[in-house]
Amino acid sequence: MSTVILFITYILISMIFTWKYVDFIKQKQWDIKSARILLAIFIAIIGLLLLSIRVAILGGIEDGEKNVVNLTLILGTLIILVIVLLSLAVMHLVRKMKYMQVTFKIPLNDPSKGSLLENSMTCLVDRNEVLNVQKIFSKDKKIKKNSDNKYEVIEQK
Repeated sequence: MSTVILFITYILISMIFTWKYVDFIKQKQWDIKSARILLAIFIAIIGLLLLSIRVAILGGIEDGEKNVVNLTLILGTLIILVIVLLSLAVMHLVRKMKYMQVTFKIPLNDPSKGSLLENSMTCLVDRNEVLNVQKIFSKDKKIKKNSDNKYEVIEQK
């Protein structure tokens, strides 16, 4: 029973951490792909530490009951994998709710000074900065089209 309580606590803590981690990624302007890998590694390490503590409480691999320890290790590893995948899915959903994903090209510098391995980077931007719907639908705005009818310019009256 204590193993179940331990892993339910682990699920709750990892989901709260994932929710806060998305804000941290936006604040630090980290690359999304790297942040996903870092989140998966961190959640897995915490899970493995909790699993090893639980096995140690059961008496260890050598001294404890073989069936109970083996079952705890197998199910614990499966739960850790599921929680890592769940936290990555929650990160994806939270990121879509709070922010927009923006990909931009990194300008290439002089090759004699060194080179970058990456050509582009993906960061998070507040939705309000990109999609300010309130400005578009306010009453004192006037919409006029350019001569080519390709885009609209919104001006204040």
